[in-house]
Amino acid sequence: MFNLTEIMQAAQSGQWINNIASQYGISPQQAEAAVQSVLPGLSMGLQNKAETPDGFASLLEMMTGAAHLKAFTAPSATAAPETVEAGKDVLGTIFGGEAAQQAVAQHAAAMSGISTSIMNAMMPAIASMIMGGLFKGAANSGLGGLLSAANGGGLGNIFGQMMGNAQGGAGGLGGMFGQMMQPQQNPAGGGFNPGALAGMFSQMMGQMMGGAPAAQQAPSPTPIQAGLEMFQAMLNHGQQVHETQTNALTNIFETMVKARNS
Repeated sequence: MFNLTEIMQAAQSGQWINNIASQYGISPQQAEAAVQSVLPGLSMGLQNKAETPDGFASLLEMMTGAAHLKAFTAPSATAAPETVEAGKDVLGTIFGGEAAQQAVAQHAAAMSGISTSIMNAMMPAIASMIMGGLFKGAANSGLGGLLSAANGGGLGNIFGQMMGNAQGGAGGLGGMFGQMMQPQQNPAGGGFNPGALAGMFSQMMGQMMGGAPAAQQAPSPTPIQAGLEMFQAMLNHGQQVHETQTNALTNIFETMVKARNS
């Protein structure tokens, strides 16, 4: 699994199209069109959320939710109340508010020809399946220990401690996170420098192992870097997106950020 499109293709043993179509009373072709229309917006939301330490930690913590993995693997879980609620939490986290979520749903509905009401009903299940797929992919890509730290909020605590210790210095998480952000050619604006991120997690793992210097106790950053590069790739949509759609989604997210910061 290398991106969101491939994650969805693997969901529910490859049967997600028929399962979603049956659940929401649409054809398999409509189900596929609906998912492909909403994936770029979900990708943009995930990438935007992952641009800060707190956001990155919250995504990893959400990925550990049991409802998400069940939604990814079990067709019967698509419309389960716990899946819907878990998916709504994901949407609220990555879009930051109802207005942006509705705008993304309306845009995806217009692109796919599916009604906005059906798109709104589908989005929590899709979001939950994606998070389950991200968890499975990350666990298979060398991030099992990191996901264990994230489960129960431990990762957020570590981030907070490192931020507090750094006091804005270059040696702490705040400085490292600033160094690893580099402009990218994508509408999310910004992205990961995997090498710097690997170094950050080496230091974090050193603290997890008793506060000793990372160079002495933390694992080599090479496998961590490989896993984080895989995680970064998984947040991408994975398909060519028309410029019109990219511009529309960029406008939605710019409006969302401005409203949230005003």
